[in-house]
Amino acid sequence: MENVDYSIMKTPEGYVCSKCGKSGVKLWREYQTLNPELACAGCAAKSEGKDPSKINSEGMLESDLGLTDQIGWYVPAVPDEEGFGYWGYTSVPQEGVIWWRNLPLEPVF
Repeated sequence: MENVDYSIMKTPEGYVCSKCGKSGVKLWREYQTLNPELACAGCAAKSEGKDPSKINSEGMLESDLGLTDQIGWYVPAVPDEEGFGYWGYTSVPQEGVIWWRNLPLEPVF
């Protein structure tokens, strides 16, 4: 994966849904997985038995505990700046959170 610049709304090469091939959108990753598969909102929701239409533009979904950015066992896939992997769920720097939240849910043409 290439370096990531959080100041621009561009996803790195390889930041692609492993199930449907969407790119340029918010992606989620399997929680606590060494080489996680990435999934777009629709594919992650389908995999976890959730309704994708309930995910808002910031990637938030209503749960029993309130709004969350987790879709079942999937958490936001925020790449680190050096392109080595993905931040741990509780370790994402604020710039990375803002970058991910501002990505679209669906491709923009």
